[in-house]
Amino acid sequence: MTDMHLPRALPCEKGVDARGISDFIEAVNAVGLELHSFMLYRAGAVVAEAYWSPYRADRPHVQHSATKSWAATAVGLLVDDGRLSLDDKVVKFFPDDCPPVISDNLAAMTVRDLLTMRTGHQRGISGGAWRGLRDSWVRAFLAEPVADRPGEHFIYSSGSSFMLSAIATRVSGKTLHELCTERLFTPMGMGRIDWDMAPDGFNTGGNGLTCTTEDSLKFGVLHLNRGQWLGQQLLSGEWIDEATRNHVEHVWMGEFDGKRFLGREEGAQGAVAKRDGYGYQWWMTRHGGYYASGVFGQQCIVLPDQQTVIAFTCGLPLGERRLHMLMWEHLFPALDTPARLPGHAEQQLQTLIEGLHLPELSGACDSPALPLLQGQFDIEPNEDQVTHVSFDFSAGACEFTLSDHRGTHRIAVGLALGIESQTSMTGNYLHHQYQPDLTPVVAQGRWTAEHEFTMNWRFVETAFSDRVVCRLEQGQLFLDRSVNANAGPLLRPTLTGTPVQ
Repeated sequence: MTDMHLPRALPCEKGVDARGISDFIEAVNAVGLELHSFMLYRAGAVVAEAYWSPYRADRPHVQHSATKSWAATAVGLLVDDGRLSLDDKVVKFFPDDCPPVISDNLAAMTVRDLLTMRTGHQRGISGGAWRGLRDSWVRAFLAEPVADRPGEHFIYSSGSSFMLSAIATRVSGKTLHELCTERLFTPMGMGRIDWDMAPDGFNTGGNGLTCTTEDSLKFGVLHLNRGQWLGQQLLSGEWIDEATRNHVEHVWMGEFDGKRFLGREEGAQGAVAKRDGYGYQWWMTRHGGYYASGVFGQQCIVLPDQQTVIAFTCGLPLGERRLHMLMWEHLFPALDTPARLPGHAEQQLQTLIEGLHLPELSGACDSPALPLLQGQFDIEPNEDQVTHVSFDFSAGACEFTLSDHRGTHRIAVGLALGIESQTSMTGNYLHHQYQPDLTPVVAQGRWTAEHEFTMNWRFVETAFSDRVVCRLEQGQLFLDRSVNANAGPLLRPTLTGTPVQ
Protein backbone atom coordinates (compact mmCIF):
# COMPACT_ATOMS: atom_id res chain seq x y z
CA MET A 1 0.00 0.00 0.00
CA THR A 2 1.49 3.37 -1.04
CA ASP A 3 1.17 6.04 1.64
CA MET A 4 0.06 9.31 -0.01
CA HIS A 5 -0.10 12.59 1.88
CA LEU A 6 -2.68 15.34 1.67
CA PRO A 7 -1.56 18.72 0.24
CA ARG A 8 -0.14 21.25 2.70
CA ALA A 9 -0.63 25.02 2.84
CA LEU A 10 -0.08 27.87 5.28
CA PRO A 11 -3.18 28.85 7.28
CA CYS A 12 -3.28 32.31 5.73
CA GLU A 13 -3.38 30.80 2.23
CA LYS A 14 -6.67 29.07 3.03
CA GLY A 15 -8.38 31.84 4.95
CA VAL A 16 -7.48 30.56 8.43
CA ASP A 17 -6.13 32.86 11.13
CA ALA A 18 -2.99 31.24 12.56
CA ARG A 19 -3.50 33.17 15.80
CA GLY A 20 -6.68 31.20 16.47
CA ILE A 21 -4.80 27.92 16.03
CA SER A 22 -2.07 29.09 18.42
CA ASP A 23 -4.69 30.24 20.93
CA PHE A 24 -6.35 26.82 20.76
CA ILE A 25 -3.10 24.92 21.37
CA GLU A 26 -2.10 27.24 24.22
CA ALA A 27 -5.56 26.92 25.80
CA VAL A 28 -5.42 23.13 25.60
CA ASN A 29 -2.02 23.10 27.27
CA ALA A 30 -3.07 25.64 29.90
CA VAL A 31 -5.97 23.52 31.18
CA GLY A 32 -3.91 20.32 31.06
CA LEU A 33 -5.76 18.39 28.35
CA GLU A 34 -3.62 15.51 27.06
CA LEU A 35 -3.64 15.86 23.30
CA HIS A 36 -1.50 13.48 21.27
CA SER A 37 -2.13 14.96 17.82
CA PHE A 38 -4.18 17.58 16.01
CA MET A 39 -4.66 18.22 12.28
CA LEU A 40 -6.71 20.91 10.56
CA TYR A 41 -7.75 20.63 6.89
CA ARG A 42 -9.35 23.57 5.12
CA ALA A 43 -10.35 24.13 1.49
CA GLY A 44 -8.15 21.47 -0.06
CA ALA A 45 -5.08 21.38 2.17
CA VAL A 46 -3.77 20.65 5.65
CA VAL A 47 -3.07 24.03 7.25
CA ALA A 48 -1.96 22.87 10.71
CA GLU A 49 -0.67 19.67 12.27
CA ALA A 50 0.73 19.21 15.73
CA TYR A 51 2.08 16.24 17.69
CA TRP A 52 2.87 16.21 21.38
CA SER A 53 6.11 14.25 21.74
CA PRO A 54 6.59 11.27 22.06
CA TYR A 55 3.59 10.98 19.70
CA ARG A 56 4.52 11.44 16.03
CA ALA A 57 2.96 11.76 12.60
CA ASP A 58 3.99 8.24 11.59
CA ARG A 59 2.60 6.54 14.71
CA PRO A 60 -0.81 4.89 14.32
CA HIS A 61 -3.24 5.47 17.19
CA VAL A 62 -6.22 3.43 18.38
CA GLN A 63 -9.44 5.22 17.36
CA HIS A 64 -11.79 3.48 19.81
CA SER A 65 -15.44 4.18 18.91
CA ALA A 66 -14.56 6.55 16.07
CA THR A 67 -14.23 3.15 14.35
CA LYS A 68 -18.03 3.00 14.17
CA SER A 69 -18.15 5.61 11.41
CA TRP A 70 -15.70 3.54 9.34
CA ALA A 71 -17.93 0.47 9.78
CA ALA A 72 -20.94 2.45 8.55
CA THR A 73 -18.96 3.50 5.49
CA ALA A 74 -18.32 -0.16 4.64
CA VAL A 75 -22.07 -0.73 4.84
CA GLY A 76 -22.50 2.22 2.47
CA LEU A 77 -20.24 0.55 -0.10
CA LEU A 78 -22.51 -2.50 -0.14
CA VAL A 79 -25.65 -0.38 -0.31
CA ASP A 80 -24.13 1.48 -3.27
CA ASP A 81 -23.46 -1.91 -4.91
CA GLY A 82 -27.09 -2.95 -4.46
CA ARG A 83 -26.03 -5.95 -2.37
CA LEU A 84 -27.50 -4.73 0.91
CA SER A 85 -30.69 -2.89 1.89
CA LEU A 86 -31.14 -0.92 5.09
CA ASP A 87 -34.53 -2.59 5.44
CA ASP A 88 -32.99 -6.08 5.52
CA LYS A 89 -33.79 -7.90 8.75
CA VAL A 90 -30.81 -8.68 10.97
CA VAL A 91 -31.83 -12.26 11.74
CA LYS A 92 -31.87 -13.29 8.07
CA PHE A 93 -28.07 -13.14 7.93
CA PHE A 94 -27.55 -15.47 10.92
CA PRO A 95 -30.06 -18.34 10.80
CA ASP A 96 -27.74 -20.65 12.75
CA ASP A 97 -27.00 -18.13 15.52
CA CYS A 98 -30.50 -17.05 16.51
CA PRO A 99 -32.01 -18.09 19.86
CA PRO A 100 -34.52 -20.99 19.83
CA VAL A 101 -37.38 -18.51 20.16
CA ILE A 102 -37.08 -15.33 18.10
CA SER A 103 -39.13 -12.53 19.64
CA ASP A 104 -41.23 -10.26 17.45
CA ASN A 105 -38.96 -7.33 18.27
CA LEU A 106 -35.78 -9.20 17.36
CA ALA A 107 -37.41 -10.38 14.14
CA ALA A 108 -38.30 -6.77 13.27
CA MET A 109 -34.78 -5.35 13.80
CA THR A 110 -33.22 -3.99 10.58
CA VAL A 111 -29.83 -2.85 9.35
CA ARG A 112 -31.14 0.71 9.63
CA ASP A 113 -31.88 0.14 13.32
CA LEU A 114 -28.28 -0.96 13.87
CA LEU A 115 -26.96 2.12 12.05
CA THR A 116 -29.04 4.53 14.15
CA MET A 117 -28.57 2.69 17.48
CA ARG A 118 -32.31 2.07 17.83
CA THR A 119 -32.30 -1.70 18.21
CA GLY A 120 -34.90 -1.94 20.96
CA HIS A 121 -32.39 -2.99 23.62
CA GLN A 122 -32.71 -1.33 27.01
CA ARG A 123 -28.98 -1.46 27.71
CA GLY A 124 -26.02 -0.93 25.43
CA ILE A 125 -22.96 -3.13 25.07
CA SER A 126 -19.48 -1.70 25.56
CA GLY A 127 -16.50 -3.01 23.64
CA GLY A 128 -14.71 -3.38 26.97
CA ALA A 129 -17.37 -5.86 28.12
CA TRP A 130 -16.99 -8.04 25.01
CA ARG A 131 -13.20 -7.95 24.50
CA GLY A 132 -12.73 -10.81 26.94
CA LEU A 133 -15.58 -12.84 25.44
CA ARG A 134 -14.25 -15.93 23.66
CA ASP A 135 -17.60 -17.23 22.39
CA SER A 136 -19.58 -15.94 19.41
CA TRP A 137 -20.32 -12.22 19.61
CA VAL A 138 -23.14 -12.70 17.10
CA ARG A 139 -24.89 -15.20 19.37
CA ALA A 140 -24.32 -12.93 22.37
CA PHE A 141 -25.98 -10.02 20.56
CA LEU A 142 -28.94 -12.05 19.31
CA ALA A 143 -29.48 -13.48 22.80
CA GLU A 144 -29.90 -9.99 24.32
CA PRO A 145 -33.55 -9.27 25.22
CA VAL A 146 -35.15 -6.80 22.80
CA ALA A 147 -37.69 -5.24 25.13
CA ASP A 148 -38.72 -2.27 22.97
CA ARG A 149 -39.82 -2.04 19.38
CA PRO A 150 -36.78 -1.35 17.17
CA GLY A 151 -36.55 2.03 15.48
CA GLU A 152 -37.89 4.05 18.40
CA HIS A 153 -35.42 4.66 21.24
CA PHE A 154 -31.69 5.40 21.04
CA ILE A 155 -29.30 3.29 23.11
CA TYR A 156 -25.58 3.54 22.42
CA SER A 157 -24.07 0.10 21.86
CA SER A 158 -20.85 -1.19 20.32
CA GLY A 159 -22.72 -4.45 19.81
CA SER A 160 -24.87 -2.80 17.13
CA SER A 161 -21.76 -1.67 15.27
CA PHE A 162 -20.24 -5.14 15.49
CA MET A 163 -23.35 -6.59 13.88
CA LEU A 164 -22.92 -4.17 10.96
CA SER A 165 -19.44 -5.62 10.52
CA ALA A 166 -20.74 -9.18 10.67
CA ILE A 167 -23.50 -8.45 8.15
CA ALA A 168 -21.11 -6.73 5.76
CA THR A 169 -18.83 -9.76 5.88
CA ARG A 170 -21.73 -12.18 5.31
CA VAL A 171 -22.80 -10.15 2.27
CA SER A 172 -19.37 -9.49 0.75
CA GLY A 173 -17.42 -12.57 1.81
CA LYS A 174 -14.70 -10.21 3.08
CA THR A 175 -13.87 -8.76 6.46
CA LEU A 176 -14.43 -5.03 6.86
CA HIS A 177 -10.66 -4.56 6.78
CA GLU A 178 -10.37 -6.47 3.49
CA LEU A 179 -13.35 -4.68 1.94
CA CYS A 180 -12.17 -1.22 2.97
CA THR A 181 -8.57 -1.92 1.97
CA GLU A 182 -9.70 -2.77 -1.55
CA ARG A 183 -12.29 -0.01 -1.95
CA LEU A 184 -10.96 2.83 0.24
CA PHE A 185 -7.59 2.44 1.95
CA THR A 186 -5.57 1.57 -1.15
CA PRO A 187 -7.14 4.13 -3.53
CA MET A 188 -6.73 6.82 -0.86
CA GLY A 189 -3.08 5.99 -0.21
CA MET A 190 -3.60 5.25 3.47
CA GLY A 191 -0.77 3.73 5.48
CA ARG A 192 -0.87 0.84 7.93
CA ILE A 193 -4.37 0.31 9.25
CA ASP A 194 -5.15 -2.43 11.76
CA TRP A 195 -8.59 -3.58 12.85
CA ASP A 196 -9.19 -5.96 15.75
CA MET A 197 -10.93 -9.28 15.15
CA ALA A 198 -13.77 -10.88 17.12
CA PRO A 199 -13.84 -14.64 17.82
CA ASP A 200 -16.35 -15.18 14.99
CA GLY A 201 -13.83 -14.08 12.34
CA PHE A 202 -15.43 -10.64 11.91
CA ASN A 203 -13.74 -7.30 12.53
CA THR A 204 -14.97 -5.73 15.74
CA GLY A 205 -16.86 -2.97 13.92
CA GLY A 206 -17.51 -0.69 16.88
CA ASN A 207 -13.92 -0.18 17.95
CA GLY A 208 -10.39 -1.47 17.51
CA LEU A 209 -9.33 0.39 14.34
CA THR A 210 -5.82 1.84 14.49
CA CYS A 211 -4.55 4.42 12.00
CA THR A 212 -2.46 7.57 11.76
CA THR A 213 -4.01 10.94 12.40
CA GLU A 214 -3.60 11.85 8.74
CA ASP A 215 -5.52 8.75 7.67
CA SER A 216 -8.30 9.68 10.09
CA LEU A 217 -8.28 13.13 8.51
CA LYS A 218 -8.43 11.59 5.02
CA PHE A 219 -11.50 9.64 6.07
CA GLY A 220 -13.17 12.92 7.02
CA VAL A 221 -12.03 14.58 3.79
CA LEU A 222 -13.62 11.74 1.78
CA HIS A 223 -16.94 12.59 3.42
CA LEU A 224 -16.42 16.34 3.04
CA ASN A 225 -15.95 15.73 -0.70
CA ARG A 226 -19.09 13.54 -0.87
CA GLY A 227 -17.16 10.39 -1.69
CA GLN A 228 -14.82 11.76 -4.35
CA TRP A 229 -11.08 11.14 -4.15
CA LEU A 230 -8.67 12.33 -6.86
CA GLY A 231 -11.38 12.13 -9.50
CA GLN A 232 -12.73 8.73 -8.39
CA GLN A 233 -16.17 8.30 -6.83
CA LEU A 234 -15.27 5.83 -4.07
CA LEU A 235 -18.55 6.23 -2.17
CA SER A 236 -21.77 7.76 -3.42
CA GLY A 237 -22.65 11.29 -2.42
CA GLU A 238 -26.20 10.09 -1.79
CA TRP A 239 -24.97 7.65 0.86
CA ILE A 240 -22.85 10.29 2.56
CA ASP A 241 -25.73 12.78 2.60
CA GLU A 242 -27.98 10.18 4.19
CA ALA A 243 -25.40 8.82 6.64
CA THR A 244 -24.36 12.22 7.96
CA ARG A 245 -27.77 13.82 8.48
CA ASN A 246 -29.65 13.66 11.74
CA HIS A 247 -31.87 10.57 12.08
CA VAL A 248 -32.37 10.61 15.86
CA GLU A 249 -33.75 13.72 17.53
CA HIS A 250 -33.69 12.51 21.13
CA VAL A 251 -30.21 11.21 21.86
CA TRP A 252 -29.18 10.30 25.36
CA MET A 253 -25.76 8.72 25.53
CA GLY A 254 -26.58 6.79 28.70
CA GLU A 255 -24.61 6.49 31.90
CA PHE A 256 -21.68 4.05 31.70
CA ASP A 257 -21.41 1.60 34.60
CA GLY A 258 -18.00 0.25 33.58
CA LYS A 259 -19.41 -2.51 31.37
CA ARG A 260 -22.57 -1.24 29.70
CA PHE A 261 -24.39 1.96 28.83
CA LEU A 262 -27.44 2.06 31.05
CA GLY A 263 -30.93 2.53 29.68
CA ARG A 264 -33.24 5.52 29.89
CA GLU A 265 -34.72 4.57 33.25
CA GLU A 266 -31.40 3.79 34.95
CA GLY A 267 -28.77 6.06 36.43
CA ALA A 268 -28.89 9.82 36.78
CA GLN A 269 -29.77 11.49 33.50
CA GLY A 270 -28.37 14.77 34.78
CA ALA A 271 -24.90 13.22 34.88
CA VAL A 272 -24.64 13.14 31.10
CA ALA A 273 -25.23 15.76 28.42
CA LYS A 274 -27.92 15.49 25.79
CA ARG A 275 -26.33 15.03 22.37
CA ASP A 276 -27.13 17.04 19.25
CA GLY A 277 -28.30 14.05 17.23
CA TYR A 278 -27.13 10.89 15.49
CA GLY A 279 -26.85 9.73 11.89
CA TYR A 280 -25.57 6.40 10.63
CA GLN A 281 -22.84 5.91 13.25
CA TRP A 282 -21.96 9.62 13.04
CA TRP A 283 -22.66 12.16 15.79
CA MET A 284 -24.22 15.50 14.87
CA THR A 285 -22.70 18.76 16.06
CA ARG A 286 -23.32 22.48 15.73
CA HIS A 287 -22.91 24.55 12.56
CA GLY A 288 -24.18 21.70 10.37
CA GLY A 289 -21.24 19.46 11.22
CA TYR A 290 -20.88 15.81 12.12
CA TYR A 291 -18.13 13.74 13.69
CA ALA A 292 -16.70 10.33 14.44
CA SER A 293 -16.01 10.02 18.14
CA GLY A 294 -13.96 7.60 20.20
CA VAL A 295 -13.63 7.45 23.96
CA PHE A 296 -10.73 9.35 25.55
CA GLY A 297 -10.82 12.02 22.82
CA GLN A 298 -10.38 10.39 19.41
CA GLN A 299 -12.24 12.66 16.98
CA CYS A 300 -12.74 13.31 13.26
CA ILE A 301 -14.95 16.39 12.83
CA VAL A 302 -16.38 17.42 9.46
CA LEU A 303 -17.73 20.96 8.95
CA PRO A 304 -19.03 21.08 5.36
CA ASP A 305 -20.08 24.74 5.39
CA GLN A 306 -16.54 25.71 6.39
CA GLN A 307 -14.83 23.23 4.01
CA THR A 308 -13.04 21.96 7.11
CA VAL A 309 -12.04 18.67 8.73
CA ILE A 310 -10.39 18.46 12.16
CA ALA A 311 -8.81 15.31 13.61
CA PHE A 312 -7.60 14.69 17.16
CA THR A 313 -6.04 11.84 19.07
CA CYS A 314 -5.92 12.20 22.84
CA GLY A 315 -5.66 10.59 26.23
CA LEU A 316 -8.53 12.38 27.98
CA PRO A 317 -10.45 11.19 31.04
CA LEU A 318 -13.88 9.69 30.50
CA GLY A 319 -16.47 12.45 30.14
CA GLU A 320 -14.00 15.28 29.44
CA ARG A 321 -15.86 17.92 27.39
CA ARG A 322 -13.47 20.88 27.28
CA LEU A 323 -11.82 19.86 24.00
CA HIS A 324 -14.92 20.77 22.00
CA MET A 325 -15.50 23.90 24.06
CA LEU A 326 -12.00 25.17 23.25
CA MET A 327 -12.34 24.16 19.61
CA TRP A 328 -15.50 26.24 19.20
CA GLU A 329 -13.99 29.12 21.17
CA HIS A 330 -10.67 29.38 19.31
CA LEU A 331 -10.56 27.31 16.12
CA PHE A 332 -14.00 27.91 14.66
CA PRO A 333 -13.75 31.74 14.59
CA ALA A 334 -10.36 31.39 12.87
CA LEU A 335 -11.88 29.61 9.87
CA ASP A 336 -13.36 32.63 8.15
CA THR A 337 -10.64 35.22 7.54
CA PRO A 338 -9.51 36.73 4.24
CA ALA A 339 -6.53 35.06 2.57
CA ARG A 340 -3.30 37.03 3.02
CA LEU A 341 0.47 36.73 2.82
CA PRO A 342 2.37 34.83 5.55
CA GLY A 343 3.32 36.89 8.58
CA HIS A 344 4.43 36.78 12.18
CA ALA A 345 1.41 34.69 13.26
CA GLU A 346 2.49 31.79 11.04
CA GLN A 347 6.02 31.91 12.46
CA GLN A 348 4.71 31.94 16.03
CA LEU A 349 2.45 28.97 15.30
CA GLN A 350 5.29 26.94 13.80
CA THR A 351 7.56 27.68 16.77
CA LEU A 352 4.79 26.66 19.17
CA ILE A 353 4.15 23.38 17.31
CA GLU A 354 7.83 22.45 17.15
CA GLY A 355 8.12 22.66 20.94
CA LEU A 356 5.10 20.54 21.88
CA HIS A 357 5.66 17.62 24.24
CA LEU A 358 3.77 15.86 27.00
CA PRO A 359 4.96 16.54 30.57
CA GLU A 360 8.05 14.63 31.63
CA LEU A 361 8.89 13.40 35.10
CA SER A 362 10.84 15.67 37.40
CA GLY A 363 13.25 14.32 39.98
CA ALA A 364 16.73 12.83 40.17
CA CYS A 365 18.34 10.20 37.94
CA ASP A 366 20.07 8.62 40.94
CA SER A 367 19.46 8.03 44.64
CA PRO A 368 21.36 6.60 47.61
CA ALA A 369 18.49 4.08 47.83
CA LEU A 370 19.13 2.68 44.34
CA PRO A 371 21.02 -0.42 45.62
CA LEU A 372 17.97 -1.29 47.75
CA LEU A 373 15.73 -1.36 44.66
CA GLN A 374 18.19 -3.20 42.44
CA GLY A 375 17.23 -6.86 42.00
CA GLN A 376 14.14 -9.05 42.30
CA PHE A 377 11.16 -8.86 44.64
CA ASP A 378 8.66 -11.61 45.48
CA ILE A 379 5.14 -10.17 45.37
CA GLU A 380 2.48 -11.16 47.88
CA PRO A 381 -0.68 -12.82 46.46
CA ASN A 382 -2.75 -10.21 44.64
CA GLU A 383 -5.73 -9.64 42.36
CA ASP A 384 -3.51 -9.03 39.29
CA GLN A 385 -1.68 -12.36 39.75
CA VAL A 386 1.74 -10.68 39.76
CA THR A 387 4.38 -12.98 41.26
CA HIS A 388 7.70 -11.13 40.81
CA VAL A 389 9.10 -7.77 39.76
CA SER A 390 12.72 -6.79 39.27
CA PHE A 391 14.79 -3.69 38.61
CA ASP A 392 18.08 -3.77 36.71
CA PHE A 393 19.76 -0.35 36.76
CA SER A 394 22.58 0.43 34.35
CA ALA A 395 24.08 3.62 32.93
CA GLY A 396 21.16 5.97 32.30
CA ALA A 397 18.50 3.25 32.20
CA CYS A 398 16.58 0.62 34.14
CA GLU A 399 15.04 -2.60 32.84
CA PHE A 400 11.83 -3.28 34.72
CA THR A 401 10.54 -6.86 34.63
CA LEU A 402 7.18 -8.16 35.85
CA SER A 403 5.97 -11.77 35.95
CA ASP A 404 2.28 -12.67 36.10
CA HIS A 405 -0.27 -15.21 34.81
CA ARG A 406 0.45 -14.17 31.20
CA GLY A 407 4.21 -14.57 31.39
CA THR A 408 7.23 -12.33 31.88
CA HIS A 409 7.10 -8.74 30.59
CA ARG A 410 9.86 -6.14 30.28
CA ILE A 411 10.00 -2.39 29.79
CA ALA A 412 13.19 -0.41 29.14
CA VAL A 413 13.08 2.81 31.19
CA GLY A 414 15.23 5.87 30.46
CA LEU A 415 16.38 7.84 33.49
CA ALA A 416 17.14 11.16 31.79
CA LEU A 417 14.78 10.95 28.82
CA GLY A 418 12.19 8.36 27.91
CA ILE A 419 13.31 5.47 25.71
CA GLU A 420 11.20 3.30 23.44
CA SER A 421 10.86 -0.47 23.53
CA GLN A 422 8.32 -3.15 22.68
CA THR A 423 6.48 -4.77 25.56
CA SER A 424 3.89 -7.43 26.32
CA MET A 425 3.11 -5.82 29.71
CA THR A 426 -0.32 -6.76 31.06
CA GLY A 427 -2.55 -3.70 31.20
CA ASN A 428 -6.11 -4.59 30.23
CA TYR A 429 -7.57 -3.75 33.66
CA LEU A 430 -6.39 -0.15 33.24
CA HIS A 431 -6.68 0.04 29.44
CA HIS A 432 -10.40 -0.41 28.72
CA GLN A 433 -9.75 -4.18 28.43
CA TYR A 434 -7.34 -3.80 25.49
CA GLN A 435 -4.47 -6.30 25.70
CA PRO A 436 -2.20 -6.42 22.63
CA ASP A 437 0.39 -9.17 22.43
CA LEU A 438 3.11 -6.59 21.84
CA THR A 439 2.98 -2.79 21.79
CA PRO A 440 5.47 0.10 21.72
CA VAL A 441 6.02 2.02 24.94
CA VAL A 442 8.11 5.09 25.73
CA ALA A 443 9.17 4.93 29.37
CA GLN A 444 10.92 7.36 31.69
CA GLY A 445 11.90 6.92 35.34
CA ARG A 446 13.02 9.35 38.03
CA TRP A 447 13.64 9.27 41.75
CA THR A 448 10.81 11.49 42.98
CA ALA A 449 11.99 11.07 46.58
CA GLU A 450 15.02 9.36 48.12
CA HIS A 451 13.13 6.07 48.55
CA GLU A 452 10.59 6.53 45.75
CA PHE A 453 11.22 5.61 42.11
CA THR A 454 8.48 6.68 39.66
CA MET A 455 8.03 5.50 36.08
CA ASN A 456 5.87 6.88 33.28
CA TRP A 457 4.92 4.35 30.60
CA ARG A 458 3.41 5.96 27.52
CA PHE A 459 1.84 3.35 25.24
CA VAL A 460 2.27 5.51 22.17
CA GLU A 461 -0.16 3.76 19.80
CA THR A 462 -2.96 4.13 22.36
CA ALA A 463 -4.63 6.70 24.58
CA PHE A 464 -3.06 5.21 27.70
CA SER A 465 -0.22 6.38 29.91
CA ASP A 466 0.58 4.55 33.15
CA ARG A 467 2.34 5.96 36.20
CA VAL A 468 4.09 3.39 38.39
CA VAL A 469 5.24 4.55 41.83
CA CYS A 470 7.67 2.23 43.64
CA ARG A 471 8.21 3.02 47.35
CA LEU A 472 10.73 1.40 49.67
CA GLU A 473 9.55 1.29 53.28
CA GLN A 474 10.88 -0.83 56.14
CA GLY A 475 12.56 -3.32 53.84
CA GLN A 476 9.55 -3.83 51.59
CA LEU A 477 8.49 -2.62 48.15
CA PHE A 478 5.08 -1.00 47.63
CA LEU A 479 4.12 -0.55 43.97
CA ASP A 480 1.13 1.53 42.83
CA ARG A 481 0.10 1.63 39.16
CA SER A 482 -2.40 4.13 37.77
CA VAL A 483 -3.52 5.33 34.32
CA ASN A 484 -4.49 8.63 32.73
CA ALA A 485 -7.79 7.42 31.25
CA ASN A 486 -10.00 4.35 31.59
CA ALA A 487 -13.67 3.42 31.52
CA GLY A 488 -13.14 1.59 34.82
CA PRO A 489 -10.88 2.18 37.85
CA LEU A 490 -7.81 4.38 37.32
CA LEU A 491 -5.71 2.69 40.02
CA ARG A 492 -4.82 -0.94 40.66
CA PRO A 493 -4.47 -2.41 44.16
CA THR A 494 -1.06 -1.85 45.73
CA LEU A 495 1.48 -4.63 45.17
CA THR A 496 3.67 -5.51 48.15
CA GLY A 497 7.05 -7.14 47.61
CA THR A 498 9.95 -8.58 49.59
CA PRO A 499 13.50 -8.54 48.20
CA VAL A 500 14.89 -11.89 47.11
CA GLN A 501 18.16 -12.51 48.96
